Amino acid sequence: MADKILLCISATQAVVAHTRGHGVVRCGIFPSDEAGLAAFDDFLSTTGSAPVYLAADTVEEDYRFETLPHATGADRNGLLARKLKQYYRNTPYVASLFRGRTGEKRRDDRYLFAALTNPSLIDPWLAAVTRRRLPVAGLYLVSMLTAALIRKLGYDRSRVLVVAPHGAGLRLTFYKDGEFCVSRLSRSGAGSDGTHTLAAYASEIASTRAYLATLHLDATDEPLTLLFLDSDDRLLPAVEHVAAEIANVQCVHIDRDRLIRQVPMAPDHLDVALETVYLKLMAERAPDANLAPPAITADHRRFQRRNALYAASALLGLAGMVWSGYNLWQARDLAQQTADDAKRTATAQARYRDITREFPAAPTTSANLVQAVEMYQKISKTVRSPQPFMRVVARAIQPHPEVYLQEIRWNATAANTEAPGAAHAGQSGAVTGEIRPFHGDYRSATDVINGIAKRLGGDPAVAQARVLKYPLNVNPALGLSGNTKDASAHAGVAEFTITLTLKPDA
Repeated sequence: MADKILLCISATQAVVAHTRGHGVVRCGIFPSDEAGLAAFDDFLSTTGSAPVYLAADTVEEDYRFETLPHATGADRNGLLARKLKQYYRNTPYVASLFRGRTGEKRRDDRYLFAALTNPSLIDPWLAAVTRRRLPVAGLYLVSMLTAALIRKLGYDRSRVLVVAPHGAGLRLTFYKDGEFCVSRLSRSGAGSDGTHTLAAYASEIASTRAYLATLHLDATDEPLTLLFLDSDDRLLPAVEHVAAEIANVQCVHIDRDRLIRQVPMAPDHLDVALETVYLKLMAERAPDANLAPPAITADHRRFQRRNALYAASALLGLAGMVWSGYNLWQARDLAQQTADDAKRTATAQARYRDITREFPAAPTTSANLVQAVEMYQKISKTVRSPQPFMRVVARAIQPHPEVYLQEIRWNATAANTEAPGAAHAGQSGAVTGEIRPFHGDYRSATDVINGIAKRLGGDPAVAQARVLKYPLNVNPALGLSGNTKDASAHAGVAEFTITLTLKPDA
C-alpha cells in the first residue's frame, strides 16, 4: 500500500503522521525550534520516498468569496489567475475553489479564494522535506479538512460551527449544508498549559457568531449546532457552560470514544494531538483546494508518473506471465495430443499389418495394379458410348407408340489427331422398325416414317438423317416384281429403315 507523510504545521509545532493506505502507522509532535526540526529530519530518514502532504493551522490565512462571469478553459484560468494576483501579491500559496453557479439568469460562477499569507510558517519544514528529496503533494488549510469530519459525524446537512482546541489555539470553523464558509483561529483565553477557560469558549463562540452575522452567513436568532471536538474528554464543562450562556445553540459533545469510532483511528494516535484526526482524514482524501504552486509539486507529478509507469509495467509483466502460462499449458496440451495421436497411429498400423497378413497372395505386384488402373482410366476416356445415339432415336420415336424397333445398328469412329486435317470422331447407324398394326395404308405409314426422319434431322445432335427403306418402294426407276408368298408373309407389318449420322461433338 502507498505510504504518505502528513504534517499539520502551526506557529508552535508540527504534528506528523506516517500513514500506509488509510491507516496511521505512527505519529508524533515536533516543536518549531532547531531541536524539533532535527528530530523531524530523523523521522523523515525512516520513511523512504513517500510523498509529503502539508496542512497549515495558523491565523495568517485568508478567505474570499466572489461571483465571476461564467467562463471555461483558458479564459477561466486567466480570470482566476488575475483575481489571485490581485488579492494576494506577497504569497505563492493561493488557491481557487469552484463552488457552483448562481440561480440567476446569468448563471455566474461562485468561487472561494484562499491563501496562506505567512509563507515563512512552513518554510523550515518544507526545507527539511526538500533536503530529503521527498515529493511534495500539496499544501492545504486545516479548516478545509473539517468537511470530511462533519460528513463522518452526520452533520453535513446542517448549519454547524465546529469548535476544536488545537495546539495553536481554538479553531472555530463554520459550515452550511456541508459547504465551507469561514474559519478563524483564536489564541486568546488560553492558559499557560494551552487550555482555554470556560469564559473563553463562550466569548469566542459569541464573537464568531457576530462575525458570521456581519458576513450575512448566519443570524443570531437562528438555531446553530455547535460541535465540540474533545480528544481527551476534558471539554464537557465548557460544553455545559456554553449551552447555558448562549441562546439558540445546540451543543453536541463529540467525545474521545466517538472520534475513535467515527474516524476511525487508534487511541494512542489520538493521544498525541487532536490534529491527528485531520491528518487521518487527509490520508483518505486530500481537499480540492491545493495552495502549493506547481514549482513545489513538480517532483510529486514526476513521482506519480513514475508510479503509473511502474504499475503499467507490472500489469504488462503480469499479463505476459499469464500469456506465457497459457502458452505453456497449450503447448503441453498439444504435446499430449501428439503423443496420443502417435499411439493411435501405431495401434492402427499394427492392426493393419495383422489384417493384411491374412490376405491371399496378390496375382501381381502393386506396381502392375497401379499401371493397370491408369491404363483403364485412359481407355475409358477414349471409348465412345452408344447412349447419345440411342437417346436421339428415343426422342424421335417417342410420339409414336405404334412404332416398334426391330434393330439398331451403331458404329463409332475414333478421331485421328496425328495427321493435319484428320476427321473427327463420330457416330452413325441405322434404325430398323415396323408399324403395328398395319392394315395396308401405305400413305399413312409413309407419313409416320417421314415424320420420324424429319424429327431426327431436326435434332441438334444429328448431322444427317434419311429414310433408307419404306414399306412400299415408290422409286419410279425400279421395276415391279413380287409373288404371293412374300405378300402373305408381310401382311399386317410395315417395315422401314432410317440411317443417321451424329455430329462429331454429340
